[in-house]
Amino acid sequence: MHMETTSEHGEMGNLLLFSAMHMAETTSSLAHGAVTLLGSALLALEGLLESLKMVGYLSMHVLLRGKEHLCRGLVSVLEGCGIAVSLVVYFTNTVVNFALIATQNIYLAAVGVWQTVSSPLQKALELTLTFFTFLYSSLVGTSAFLWSPCKLLLDFLASLVHMFISIFILNIYGLLLTVTIALMTTAYLNPRLSRQAAVHILVYMNSFRALRRLYETLWLRFTVLWRTPRSLHRNIQHLQRRFRHVYLRERIFWQQLSILRLVLRTVLQIDNANRGRGDGDTREERRDPPDGRAGDGAQQELQDLPSSSSDGSLRTSPSSSLGKDGKLLPAESLLTLLKEQEERKKCVICQDCTKTVVLLPCRHLCLCRDCTNILLRQPIYQQNCPLCRQMILNTMDVYL
Repeated sequence: MHMETTSEHGEMGNLLLFSAMHMAETTSSLAHGAVTLLGSALLALEGLLESLKMVGYLSMHVLLRGKEHLCRGLVSVLEGCGIAVSLVVYFTNTVVNFALIATQNIYLAAVGVWQTVSSPLQKALELTLTFFTFLYSSLVGTSAFLWSPCKLLLDFLASLVHMFISIFILNIYGLLLTVTIALMTTAYLNPRLSRQAAVHILVYMNSFRALRRLYETLWLRFTVLWRTPRSLHRNIQHLQRRFRHVYLRERIFWQQLSILRLVLRTVLQIDNANRGRGDGDTREERRDPPDGRAGDGAQQELQDLPSSSSDGSLRTSPSSSLGKDGKLLPAESLLTLLKEQEERKKCVICQDCTKTVVLLPCRHLCLCRDCTNILLRQPIYQQNCPLCRQMILNTMDVYL
C-alpha cells in the first residue's frame, strides 16, 4: 500500500517535471520567437531610419545645390543689372560732360565778345565818372571856400539881429529906448510933423478938464521939486499916488466913453437902416482907434496894477475898490487879492524871486532864473517841470 502511494507520488512528480519542462521549452520558444521578431523589427526600423537618413541627406544636398545655383543666378542677374546701370551712367555722364563743355565754350565766347564790345564803353564811363568826381570835389571845395566868409557874415548879422531883438524888443527898457529913438529921429527929420503932433496933443489935453488939472498939478509939482530938493522922495511918492488916482479916473472916463460910443453906434446904425445911408459907419470907424487904444491901455494897466505896491490912499479911494462888475469891494478883500497876486508871481521852488522863466514845451511860467539853472544842472532824467513833470527841452526868459 505504501509502495503504491510512493509510485503514484513519483509519477505525479514526473508529470509535474515534464509539464514544467514543456512549459519552460514553450516559454523559451516563445521568448526566442519574440526576440527574433523584435530583432527583425529592429532591423526593419534600422533600415527605415537609414532610408530616412538617406532621403534627408539627398534632400539636403538638393536644397543646398539649388540654393547655391539660385544665389549664383541672382548674383549673375545683379551683376548684369550693375553693368547695364554703369553703362547707362557712363553714357549719361559723357553726354552731360559734352553739354557742359559746349556750354562753357559758348559762355567763354559770349564773355569774350561782351568784353570786346563793352571795354570802350566801360572806359568811357570810368572817364565820365572820374570827370564828374573831380568836378564835384572842385565845386565842393570852391563852395566851402566861398561859403566860409558868407557864413561868418551871416552869423555876424544874425548875432546883431539877435542882440538887437534881445536888447531893443524883448527887453521893456530896450523897447522904450527904441520907441524913444524912433520918435526923436522922426521929430528931428520932420520938425513940422512934431510941431503939429505937439499942438494936437496940447489941444486934446486942454479939451479935458481932468487932464488940464493933471498938467497944472504936474507943473506945480515939478516947480516944487525944482525949488525944494530935500522933499524929492516924498513928492515922488505923492506923484505916484496921484498918477494912480488919475489913471483910475481916466479909466472910468474911457469906460464911459466906450459905453457912449456903443450907444451912439447903435443909434446911428438904426438911423442908417431907416434912411439907407452908410456915412455913419465911416464916422464910427474913424472914431474907433482912439477908443481901442484907450481900452487896450486900460486893460494893460489893469493887469499891471495888482502887482504894484499898495498904500493907504489907494486902498481907501472909492475908485480903486471897484470890482469886475462895477461894485464896491472892501479894503480887506482888495488887500487879500493883492497879496494873492503877489504870491502867484513868486517862484514855486524858492518862494522868493519872481517867475521869469517859461519852460518848454509845457509853457509853464513857474520858476525864476536861479532855480532854473539849478534844475538844469541836475541829471537829464530829473530835468522835469515842477507842475506837470514833463521833460524840459528848452527855456525862455519873460520880462513882465
